[in-house]
Amino acid sequence: MKISNRFLYYQLVKDLSSTTEKLFNLNGQISSGKRINRPSDDPMGLSSVLLYRTELNAFDQFKKSIDHAQGWLSRMDTILIDVDDLLSRASELAVGESSSTATAATRQGAADELMQIRSMILSHANSKYGGKYLFGGTMTQASPFLWVPAENMLADVQEVSATPPASPGDGYRYLNSTDNLIYEYHEATSSWIDQGEPAEGDSVWVESLGDLSVFSQGVWKSLYQGNSSITSIQIGRGDSIELNIPGNEIFSSEQGNTFMTLLRLEKALRNNDQEGIRNQLSGIEDSSKVLMNKLARIGSTVNRLEHTTSVIAQAHVDTTQRVSLIEDLDYAKAITSLQNQQTIYEAQLKSAAMITRMSLVDYV
Repeated sequence: MKISNRFLYYQLVKDLSSTTEKLFNLNGQISSGKRINRPSDDPMGLSSVLLYRTELNAFDQFKKSIDHAQGWLSRMDTILIDVDDLLSRASELAVGESSSTATAATRQGAADELMQIRSMILSHANSKYGGKYLFGGTMTQASPFLWVPAENMLADVQEVSATPPASPGDGYRYLNSTDNLIYEYHEATSSWIDQGEPAEGDSVWVESLGDLSVFSQGVWKSLYQGNSSITSIQIGRGDSIELNIPGNEIFSSEQGNTFMTLLRLEKALRNNDQEGIRNQLSGIEDSSKVLMNKLARIGSTVNRLEHTTSVIAQAHVDTTQRVSLIEDLDYAKAITSLQNQQTIYEAQLKSAAMITRMSLVDYV
């Protein structure tokens, strides 16, 4: 076959270029420490690496969520433990002041201390974490609980209604939702008598609602301003936890109403009502039981988070190893390949130099 000089030089340049490219790629791999630097290096391998990196990113996000949850739960745990300590002190005051040796003066002093206890518990109930209220359910931007002065606590009402209830008994009281007045039925005159305009901070227990209503800014509001919704947070694929505990489940639960019990206790102390003081002891115990149950729930969730953290950490290590096996460079093999390509390149250069120096004149 006849080979022209033009084709000869073209083939020499092509071969040298191919070898140079291999040298360049090997040098890039050695410099980066990665076997795959571009899709063309290993399309299937790169596809697997991208999937694994997606998993690693998900692990990192789950870890951030777990860290946030652990901080949130740790704050709640600290608060509830302190509230339980405050309830213990309230119980000590109630026991001491329910005895026959207590006087109106000692009970007044105990009432003042109890008011401070209520204030501290309210502060805990309105605590924040990361700029969000802990105990408002999903309503995290407004204080969940209102302050109620014990001296402004009115006699209980049976219900809230826009119209007078039918067939009431003597002394039956209801809160009119239209004009915000409290009415009491007098059987002797068969009439409803309003109890006067409510003052700011007045409160009344509504039996039909099982809730304390507080007169604030011209309207009656529930003591608890949050909701009962639960916030869930994902800590793994298909795995989530309930992060928050609504404040009404802790501080105004049917099983133990902390705020209502302490309000009635303080009022009984100020009224020098020995029987009323004694009646609140069981309520304090019930409130403490509610706290213990919630603390147990928090503890079990924290244990679950710690276990999940361990699982994610091991999964992260395993996935990182799989990525390394695919894309990391075998340096010994790469250096050997580089040396081989260098030898080939030098041989090509020498061969090219010999061929390009040849001339027919040399054989004349």
